[in-house]
Amino acid sequence: MPALAEWLPLGTAFVLGFLHALEVDHMVAVTAFVATRPALATAARFGLRWGLGHSLAVFIAGGILLASGLRWAERYDAWGEALVGVMLIGVGAWAIRTTRQLHFHSAAVHGDHAHLHAHPPGQAPHHHAHSDAQAAGHHGHRRGITLVGLVHGLAGTSSVVALVPVTMVNHTAIGVGYLIAFGAGTIIAMSLFALLAAGAMRTAAARSLALGRGMGQAVGVAGILVGVWWIVKALG
Repeated sequence: MPALAEWLPLGTAFVLGFLHALEVDHMVAVTAFVATRPALATAARFGLRWGLGHSLAVFIAGGILLASGLRWAERYDAWGEALVGVMLIGVGAWAIRTTRQLHFHSAAVHGDHAHLHAHPPGQAPHHHAHSDAQAAGHHGHRRGITLVGLVHGLAGTSSVVALVPVTMVNHTAIGVGYLIAFGAGTIIAMSLFALLAAGAMRTAAARSLALGRGMGQAVGVAGILVGVWWIVKALG
């Protein structure tokens, strides 16, 4: 049975997970999704689902390392970084294309509350009788943001702050606890960030819909630039 002092790294794991979630490539990807549907509840779900996807990837990879005694190979980092770069370019391009359609439904038009979101290009304006959760599912955003989180969980600094430390612990229970604490920090941090991003987007769009669209497209451009940087870094 591990001694009490050996459990102390779990607090560190939570803090590392929290800080890890707020890396630029993570924030850009989640903000791109939030920009298309900046309702607070929907944004929180985006952050939660990204965090769950990320945590699941880290937990599975870390569990395999714990069970097998293997070490995380450095070459995996380069592969993961290249994959993240390609993914960010795709997400960025999608955000640029989609946020051009960002528009506002007043409470009178929308049924019971004002609503700000983006239609897919070419889709005619329409009335909504469904909830934010149903709308997010209809557009396939929920699965998309979870997949982005999964990819992020296997690339970048995840290996340094989560997977490598797990291979150094002496007790499996502590290793599992480390992965869980890391995941909890990641989920909480990204959920909070997504709420802040949605708040900023809604504030901008309330002042000027063009400004809101511009912010969304700027996020898309940032995603492409960060994606290119990741690919260059991986190939360098």
